[in-house]
Amino acid sequence: MNKNQSIEKLRNTIRRKHFSISTEQSYVGWLLRFIHYLEDGHGQGLSSEGKIEAFLTQLAHQRVSSSTQNQAFNALNFFYKETLAQPLGDISALRAIRPAMIRNAPSVDQVHRLLTACQNLFSYPTRLIIHLLYGCGLRVVEPCSLRLKDVDLAGQKLMIRMAKGAKDRVVRLPRFLVTAIRDQIEAARVIWKQDVAAGVPVELPSRLATKYPRSQFSWQWSWVFPSHTTCIHPRTGAVVRFRIHEANVQRAVRAACLRIGDDIKPHELRHAYATHCLNRGQNPRAIQLAMGHKQLETTMGYLHAEALSVSSPLDETWTCPGPQADRI
Repeated sequence: MNKNQSIEKLRNTIRRKHFSISTEQSYVGWLLRFIHYLEDGHGQGLSSEGKIEAFLTQLAHQRVSSSTQNQAFNALNFFYKETLAQPLGDISALRAIRPAMIRNAPSVDQVHRLLTACQNLFSYPTRLIIHLLYGCGLRVVEPCSLRLKDVDLAGQKLMIRMAKGAKDRVVRLPRFLVTAIRDQIEAARVIWKQDVAAGVPVELPSRLATKYPRSQFSWQWSWVFPSHTTCIHPRTGAVVRFRIHEANVQRAVRAACLRIGDDIKPHELRHAYATHCLNRGQNPRAIQLAMGHKQLETTMGYLHAEALSVSSPLDETWTCPGPQADRI
């Protein structure tokens, strides 16, 4: 099987399993890098497992992150197991170490300053989306992907569809944002009406457009945050309306950080949501469900209050008399 055949077969397998376009692009990219690695003469005479071990070891020597190396392994493992029907044996490559890092959570004051400074970018409602990141503990792509059917204003809740791990979950919509969301829905309705009149469909997941053609023009399936322009669907080649790209949100956060002289990443607003909720004594199990964590330990990783409750023996047993107390 040559390179083009391998890539085409991988694409077909991914689409058959209804994986996202971003996963398809990532897996195809890693397969191409692996093929080029072999074409350069590496791994000759080795088994499939040996070639992958050598490739992953090379990545480790290049000091890639552990998540990058794991992504490469997952892509190649999927190709051999699902596409070629040749499950791999043990892989004993040198693995990049995943550091046990404390998640950076901005303080309440930092978050409030950021939310006050953030502005709409390119006429997109990026300010509202940034508020949703913190107010609901969302990943950057999740508010961008909301459709009308996922918003329940009366119940003050949002349905987050096909999030990380292909899981749906429900989150509470803050009362503070209900009016802004309602206004945004009316703005999205204007674009939807224009698209229906022009015959431009909304992009639908998997094969829903084929099974239910009328859903492409359904108001319930339209985006809450639609893109200003149409685009070419990378799989079907059809002209469709897609959602706002998350890069616009990231740029808006960077611009706000420049105004306040701080450095906060969009995903850190999700960290702040979990940390601030836990510090206020809210139920960790409920926060786990709201954030879509698989394990409770992941949620509890945001709680540093227990470590901070340990008082230093220096404070308990040592005193510096007189003016030396504030100087060492």
